[in-house]
Amino acid sequence: MRKRKLVVALTGIRSEYDIFFSPLKAIHEHPDLELRLIVAGAHLASRYGMTVRQIEEDGFSIAERIESLLDSDTSSGRIKSATVELMGVVSALDRLNPDYLLVCGDREEAIVGALAGAYMNIAVAHIGGGDVVVGNVDDSVRHAVTKLSHLHFAFSKNSADRICSMGEESWRVHLVGNPALDRFGVLPKLSRKELSDRLHFDVTKAPVLLVIQHNISSEIESSGVQMQTTIEAIKELGYPTLLSYPNSDAGSRDIIKVIDERARHLPNVKVYQSLPRLEFVNLLQIADVLIGNSSLGLLEAPFLKLPAVNVGNRQKKREHADNVLFVSHDKEAIKESVNMALHDSKFLQRLNACSCPFGDGKAGQKIASVLAKTELAPVLVNKDWAFKV
Repeated sequence: MRKRKLVVALTGIRSEYDIFFSPLKAIHEHPDLELRLIVAGAHLASRYGMTVRQIEEDGFSIAERIESLLDSDTSSGRIKSATVELMGVVSALDRLNPDYLLVCGDREEAIVGALAGAYMNIAVAHIGGGDVVVGNVDDSVRHAVTKLSHLHFAFSKNSADRICSMGEESWRVHLVGNPALDRFGVLPKLSRKELSDRLHFDVTKAPVLLVIQHNISSEIESSGVQMQTTIEAIKELGYPTLLSYPNSDAGSRDIIKVIDERARHLPNVKVYQSLPRLEFVNLLQIADVLIGNSSLGLLEAPFLKLPAVNVGNRQKKREHADNVLFVSHDKEAIKESVNMALHDSKFLQRLNACSCPFGDGKAGQKIASVLAKTELAPVLVNKDWAFKV
């Protein structure tokens, strides 16, 4: 019998790994835990920057690499990729026989891991359950993962309460905060000059804009046009802007095509396939406005008091702080909101007074502690309802 509990974490994309990093580090360093990673999906795709290299640089042990991302840009291709990934994950888990399978969020990796763990009697620990995002398949995936999981690590009290309202026993639910916040307190601080040199783009003077825009599953056919509208807005604003590629979801190729054709040549815009963690975290701390529809505008930006102009329906009805301005896919509305975030005195007062509901930047240690202390008894995987039905 092994002395330490074996935790296997499943990761498939840059954005998810950024949330994962702090818990993975805490687990790796915990004397009672052992960590192995299953790496899949976009991490292993050159189109999305081969971000597995970042995992290798971080020094985590990769137990399995699953090349699951099909050369497709359709919703059917996305689920076909998930089935390939599921087969690989089941084989890896059969070989590794972990005590816990750690999954995060609302993407394919979360549902694939939760399905495999539930059927194989492996305790599934889920980071980020209980959140709500209306109008996107991710919302349904997240709640399905909650019902398949055995331990829940919630970002906020509202999310923890929502998990309990779904019938999960309260002892399984732990309010830890958003692990992505942890990195702001531990990574080295770069000067604006150092950051400019690393980015090969001048960010020494404000304002600096950051654009991250993904597609939404219910609006795949409009994703390219939506990106074009945002680019037209930042072109006319004229401020120095850093623009990152989207996630690998269906519709992302249309977004990338528009970025490459309409943004790369703009003198005020620098396009990145993927930004390394150190540069990205420092950029978030000096940026003046975040534009697009990334969840970090809601979940992390308030921690930094960074204004976020959320464009379109992605993140609709999601819990957020007063740093967020919601606008439609309209060029003038985007420009107006950016200028409001930069110059409007009432908004700036609201921004300065806003608080972050998603934790204190110490989630990773809390997650590792729960995994170490939780007893690996049959009751852990044999779930019951918290209320009679």
